[in-house]
Amino acid sequence: MITSTNKPRSPRAARVAAVLVLAVSASIALSACSGAGSPSAADTQSTSGIGARWGACMRDAGFDVEDPADDMVASGTVTIPQGVDQGRYEEEAASCSDRVGVQRADTSEEQKWARQYSQVADCIREHGYDDFPEQTDGGITTQGYPRASEPEFEETFQQCLHEYSPDTKTQAR
Repeated sequence: MITSTNKPRSPRAARVAAVLVLAVSASIALSACSGAGSPSAADTQSTSGIGARWGACMRDAGFDVEDPADDMVASGTVTIPQGVDQGRYEEEAASCSDRVGVQRADTSEEQKWARQYSQVADCIREHGYDDFPEQTDGGITTQGYPRASEPEFEETFQQCLHEYSPDTKTQAR
């Protein structure tokens, strides 16, 4: 996951932001991440240093971010820093991903993610959060959900993510 600003952030906020941006940024994930098996030497070499290049690009765009790990950029998991214009950040993240050579996921991969996130939302509702809102845009977010700050909800959220969307990476702090 692309890291945020140097400001402290709660683990829940980091994970919620990560999942939100993962959904929006799914189309910028490297296609190598969807393949089976371990990456080849060529794949590893092509993503080496991508986190530093992406971080520099985002700083050039005016965002206070640290360099993320290469695998976080390659997997398309990005955390939006608190207090920034989300739309502008997502636009710049996509632009920087293009500039540093992150390949877009194909339609079937995006559809797979949309199905997984729908299952995650259903799972959350089945675990007693029947007021959890319907998700849109093929992603999942807890932004604006009043019960998202409850520790029990966070546990349920992570459990459902793990069960129905095992490829989703969140940043534990």
